Amino acid sequence: MRKSTLASVCSVVALLIVLAMGFFRVKTPHNIPFFVIYLVLMPLLSVAMTLLNKRLLAWRKARGRDLEEEARYEIEESLRPQPEESIQNRSR
Repeated sequence: MRKSTLASVCSVVALLIVLAMGFFRVKTPHNIPFFVIYLVLMPLLSVAMTLLNKRLLAWRKARGRDLEEEARYEIEESLRPQPEESIQNRSR
Protein backbone atom coordinates (compact mmCIF):
# COMPACT_ATOMS: atom_id res chain seq x y z
CA MET A 1 0.00 0.00 0.00
CA ARG A 2 1.13 3.56 -0.53
CA LYS A 3 2.72 5.56 2.27
CA SER A 4 -0.29 7.84 2.67
CA THR A 5 -2.63 4.85 2.84
CA LEU A 6 -0.34 3.17 5.36
CA ALA A 7 -0.36 6.27 7.56
CA SER A 8 -4.14 6.46 7.36
CA VAL A 9 -4.53 2.79 8.30
CA CYS A 10 -2.13 3.20 11.23
CA SER A 11 -4.01 6.27 12.40
CA VAL A 12 -7.39 4.50 12.28
CA VAL A 13 -6.04 1.42 14.07
CA ALA A 14 -4.46 3.58 16.79
CA LEU A 15 -7.70 5.51 17.20
CA LEU A 16 -9.70 2.27 17.46
CA ILE A 17 -7.33 0.97 20.13
CA VAL A 18 -7.62 4.18 22.13
CA LEU A 19 -11.42 4.19 21.81
CA ALA A 20 -11.56 0.54 22.89
CA MET A 21 -9.44 1.39 25.93
CA GLY A 22 -11.90 4.12 26.84
CA PHE A 23 -14.90 1.87 26.22
CA PHE A 24 -13.53 -0.89 28.45
CA ARG A 25 -12.46 1.71 31.04
CA VAL A 26 -8.80 0.68 31.04
CA LYS A 27 -6.87 2.55 33.72
CA THR A 28 -3.67 4.18 32.48
CA PRO A 29 -0.67 4.60 34.74
CA HIS A 30 -0.50 8.09 36.25
CA ASN A 31 -3.77 8.95 34.44
CA ILE A 32 -2.06 9.55 31.10
CA PRO A 33 -4.57 11.14 28.70
CA PHE A 34 -5.71 8.97 25.81
CA PHE A 35 -4.50 11.58 23.31
CA VAL A 36 -0.92 11.08 24.55
CA ILE A 37 -1.36 7.31 24.21
CA TYR A 38 -2.56 7.88 20.64
CA LEU A 39 0.49 10.05 19.87
CA VAL A 40 2.81 7.30 21.13
CA LEU A 41 0.88 4.42 19.58
CA MET A 42 0.70 5.90 16.08
CA PRO A 43 4.48 5.87 15.34
CA LEU A 44 4.86 2.42 16.91
CA LEU A 45 2.16 1.04 14.63
CA SER A 46 3.72 2.81 11.66
CA VAL A 47 7.06 1.10 12.23
CA ALA A 48 5.47 -2.32 12.67
CA MET A 49 3.14 -1.97 9.70
CA THR A 50 5.92 -0.63 7.46
CA LEU A 51 7.70 -3.96 7.87
CA LEU A 52 4.51 -5.80 6.95
CA ASN A 53 3.95 -3.43 4.04
CA LYS A 54 7.37 -4.25 2.56
CA ARG A 55 6.48 -7.93 2.55
CA LEU A 56 3.08 -7.14 1.02
CA LEU A 57 4.67 -5.08 -1.77
CA ALA A 58 7.19 -7.85 -2.50
CA TRP A 59 4.36 -10.39 -2.61
CA ARG A 60 2.32 -8.23 -4.99
CA LYS A 61 5.35 -7.57 -7.21
CA ALA A 62 6.05 -11.31 -7.45
CA ARG A 63 2.50 -11.75 -8.77
CA GLY A 64 2.75 -9.01 -11.36
CA ARG A 65 1.23 -6.04 -9.50
CA ASP A 66 4.04 -3.51 -9.13
CA LEU A 67 2.84 -0.43 -7.25
CA GLU A 68 5.55 1.80 -8.75
CA GLU A 69 4.58 0.72 -12.25
CA GLU A 70 0.91 1.44 -11.53
CA ALA A 71 1.76 4.92 -10.21
CA ARG A 72 3.03 5.94 -13.64
CA TYR A 73 -0.47 5.66 -15.06
CA GLU A 74 -2.28 7.64 -12.37
CA ILE A 75 -1.68 11.16 -13.60
CA GLU A 76 -4.92 13.09 -13.35
CA GLU A 77 -7.22 10.20 -14.26
CA SER A 78 -5.34 9.59 -17.47
CA LEU A 79 -3.87 6.47 -18.99
CA ARG A 80 -0.80 8.32 -20.19
CA PRO A 81 2.42 7.41 -18.38
CA GLN A 82 3.88 9.97 -15.99
CA PRO A 83 7.34 11.42 -16.60
CA GLU A 84 9.99 9.70 -14.50
CA GLU A 85 11.01 12.84 -12.59
CA SER A 86 7.49 13.55 -11.30
CA ILE A 87 7.25 10.00 -9.91
CA GLN A 88 10.50 10.45 -8.02
CA ASN A 89 9.37 13.81 -6.61
CA ARG A 90 6.06 12.36 -5.38
CA SER A 91 7.72 9.42 -3.64
CA ARG A 92 9.90 11.67 -1.44
